Amino acid sequence: MNIYVDVLANLIIQQYFMNCRCLLAFTDYENRFYFNGVLPIVNIRVNISKTCVHPEVFLRYYGCQGIIVKSNKPTVVFRTIEHEIRLTTERFNNRKYLFLPGDDMMENMKDIFGMKELHYVADMVVANSEKDYNGTNTFFVPDEILSLWTHKYMGTENNINGVFLDKWFSKNNSYKLNKYLYQNKLINQMKRKIQFATFQYEPYSVIGSSEIEHKGSEMMTALLFAKQYNMTPQLVINQEGYWGDIFENWTGYGLLGNLLKDGADVGFSALYTWEADYHFLDLSKPMIRTGITCLVPAPKLAAGWLTPLYSYSKAMWVAVGSMFFVCILVQSGMHYIQRKSFKCNTKYINGLKIFSQSVFCIAKLFVQQVVSRREMPEGSIGKYFMGFLFTFSLFLSSSYSSGLSTIMTLPRYSAPINTVEEFVNSGLLWGATQNGWILSIEKAEDPLYKTIVSRFVPTNEEKLRELSKTSNFAFSLERLPNKNYAIGSYIKKDVIGNFHLMKEDFYWEQCVMMTRKSSVLLPLLDSFILRVFETGLISHWQNEATRSSMDSSVQKAVKFYYYNHKNRNFVVKLKWIHVEGAFGLLYIGYIISFFAFLFENILQRYSCNTLKLSLVCSNR
Repeated sequence: MNIYVDVLANLIIQQYFMNCRCLLAFTDYENRFYFNGVLPIVNIRVNISKTCVHPEVFLRYYGCQGIIVKSNKPTVVFRTIEHEIRLTTERFNNRKYLFLPGDDMMENMKDIFGMKELHYVADMVVANSEKDYNGTNTFFVPDEILSLWTHKYMGTENNINGVFLDKWFSKNNSYKLNKYLYQNKLINQMKRKIQFATFQYEPYSVIGSSEIEHKGSEMMTALLFAKQYNMTPQLVINQEGYWGDIFENWTGYGLLGNLLKDGADVGFSALYTWEADYHFLDLSKPMIRTGITCLVPAPKLAAGWLTPLYSYSKAMWVAVGSMFFVCILVQSGMHYIQRKSFKCNTKYINGLKIFSQSVFCIAKLFVQQVVSRREMPEGSIGKYFMGFLFTFSLFLSSSYSSGLSTIMTLPRYSAPINTVEEFVNSGLLWGATQNGWILSIEKAEDPLYKTIVSRFVPTNEEKLRELSKTSNFAFSLERLPNKNYAIGSYIKKDVIGNFHLMKEDFYWEQCVMMTRKSSVLLPLLDSFILRVFETGLISHWQNEATRSSMDSSVQKAVKFYYYNHKNRNFVVKLKWIHVEGAFGLLYIGYIISFFAFLFENILQRYSCNTLKLSLVCSNR
């Protein structure tokens, strides 16, 4: 019988497998498969005694999607192949099976039907012998009849039951019915059930009480995908766990866990291109770009009494202070050298007095006060030095006055958080309902992102609602196309005024749908996503869900925060807060001068009393 089975197989391969890159042929030691086509073929021996197919033999990224199985135990081989392709990063989304009977039929070929693995395979043909040879004259048979079967796949029930296709007669190398063996079962699935794992997450997935009330960019994409290929959608809603997680031992929970355990066919609700999950699931083509950023506490107006300090930045104040002390030291040195050169006895030179005179001289220059001739260094070098200082003080005072005018004209806010670096320096914690927000950056080596990940706090919505009423916590959100935002329901309009949106994103991601690894639905889903994206339907559904299902006041407060603050009319009457810094400096000067005056009077009286006492003693 072997020769006739191989003849039929070569005919089927020639007609239906030519779009495959190569073939994988699994055969027993008792069986051989003779192929005379042009396609590359990888022959793999199956150790039936150990019921083992070594995965390292065929999972080598050959790109073979055509699979031929000629074995005495086809169910064992089939189950092993389907199991192993889920453990590798190689994908078999377009796999096509052809099962051939072996010489020693330890299993009936029809035992394949009823296996749960058939739920995830669309293209499959089983050849079954119509005769029993009992091991005699099995090679030269005058007339061999092979029946060809497939599984139903389509329809609402009994999807893995066998369906008769045709009969092939070796006598005249012909088919009885001439049916197309590998019909496209995916194009019209005849109300076959498809399960979508999701949860309520606006504007991606808005779950209504009926199918016509569902909304959201990803929800509508999934429902229209099911309608396009005549499938019956069923929602698998995650009440807890949200996105969930997948562990190395192939267990999981939440939406991702449902996909891993075949509790759903397709999953969506702001799923990103997470590397860790790619080892367990398939990712579709991207649907939209989303930026992950934060709502941070809104900055408060800076204290008015600090207004004089805002004219310069911190670095500028350091530079001015350094220049001030350098000028004092240089002038003190010049005075000391000049006096030393005119006086032979240096003990009459008072270094402290010279230093104090230089301090007052430079201070006068820095605040544009008159400097007497006696305070200036003598000679041509002193003249040039003082000329440089006069010019420097002019530029310095002019720039300070300009900066002060700007600060007093425009409101100044303290410590606004707009960039990633500013967020890290602020020390704020941030959080959301689940750690899916940090999956994309949790392995980042950048110190900034390590700090961001360490400060993330996953907690429940009740706790987040309480934190939203404080001013020491930040909340993650998604910056979507068309100036929409995915904001948690715990941010209400009564607190949104206390927050503002960062200008920079922590990172950006592509939103995808996820399926079972090597799912035969993925090529269809990818093609459909690209088509609806081109037509703009995804953006339309997103805008519709935002308008109808999300708090418009919160959306507007976030969207127009900067616009309102940039275009608000700030022309107001002069208030005390605008000038309290300048008056503060004046009052500080009055206080210092008053205490200096008292100190000088006390010191003068003490000096006079000491002089009188010394004169009286000398007269006696």
